[in-house]
Formats: sequence, C-alpha cells, structure tokens
Amino acid sequence: MGSSNGKARLTVLLLAVAGTAFLAATAIAGVTVYTNNFSSKGEAKELRHSEGKNCRKDWRKKAKSVVVTAKKGRTVCGYRPPVEGDSDGPDHKFKAKEKLLKDTPKSVRDGVYLGLAVRSAKDTGYQLQIFSSEHKFRLTRQAGGDKVNVLAKGRNKAIKGTNKPNAMLLSAVGSQVVAKVNGKRLAKVGDRNSNQVDGRKVEVLLGYKKKRSKPASATFGNLELQVPRP
Repeated sequence: MGSSNGKARLTVLLLAVAGTAFLAATAIAGVTVYTNNFSSKGEAKELRHSEGKNCRKDWRKKAKSVVVTAKKGRTVCGYRPPVEGDSDGPDHKFKAKEKLLKDTPKSVRDGVYLGLAVRSAKDTGYQLQIFSSEHKFRLTRQAGGDKVNVLAKGRNKAIKGTNKPNAMLLSAVGSQVVAKVNGKRLAKVGDRNSNQVDGRKVEVLLGYKKKRSKPASATFGNLELQVPRP
C-alpha cells in the first residue's frame, strides 16, 4: 500500500509540473493582432511609405510580396502597416520575411540592409538590421536625435544571402529586446533606458549603412504582429 500511495503522489506531482509548464508556455505565447501575406493588391496598399525619398513600392501577385526599391541609394526606405500600440513603448513582437534581390548591384550589397523596427517613431525605435551578403546583423536603439546606439552585432550563418528569404523577428517586451532570423536567436539584451524608446509603430526597412549612388531592391512578405497575452 505504501508503494502504491507513493506512486500516486509522484503521478500527481508530475502532472502538476506538466500543468505549470503548459501554463508558462501559454503565457509566453502572444496574441496575433495583425497579419498580411500580400495576397491581394488591397493588402499591398496597407503597407504605407513612412520615411525616405526616391522609394518605390510594387506588388508581386504571383510571389505574394511587396517589392521596394531605393532608386537613388538614399539612407533608408521605410514602410508601416496600419497598426500601432495604444500607449507609448508598447510590447510588440514583429515578424516579416525579407529578401535582398539580386537586382541590387554587387558593388553596394555589402552596405545594404534589410530591417525591422518596433517602438518606432520619427526619431526613436529599436531596429534589427540584416546584411544578407555578409551574413551580418546589427541590433540598434535610437531614443531621440540622430544618435544610434548599437546594442549587439555580429555574424551568424543562419542569415541567408542575396536573393534568399530571411524570416526576421524583433520583439520588445518591457526592457527585453530580442532579435531572431530563420528561427535562430541573434541577440537578447536588457535596455535599462527602454522607457526612452517610446514610439508606438512597427516598420519594415530597406536601408544603406552609408549613402550610395546605386539603387537597391528587396521584397517583404508574411508580416505578423503579436502582443503578449493579457
């Protein structure tokens, strides 16, 4: 009898642990508040130009993606979906699939990045920048003015090269900022000054590390925005 009771208590304990793990996993999962796979021209129009000059946006019906071209090598071309936080500095997890096209001249590819931004405003936000041709990344922070702080950078083989899609993720929850590509974590940082990054919007980006005279092109697709479960 003692052995039987012991087994019963062990079973209850294991079930309790499993239940706790399940609840923790459920709490971590986010609530999807916006998706866009650009399956129609109307969905493509939802992505609105937000920054940069000499930027052109086109829709690819067959590929279900948006093509953005920086026609004169300006610093950045940014586009935003029609969704934002209801308070300053919201907790957001933003995903998109981005690809640097082979139409981009080889001579400038090493200075061109694909990007995501969260808590974004005119001069504030976190950005994940992927340099496809070099398999490099930067995680940056801007909190007013022109100064940009690099929170993390490096090279990662999970970053795919030119003309290959990269599934990118950037999240900011409280003071924790996490960047991933193709399911692999690139960086996780705690920002003690996260309250200064108070933008409400998200953004996809095609940018240049330095101003160049030649154009660059990229595609964007599979946008998804999540917020933490209440």
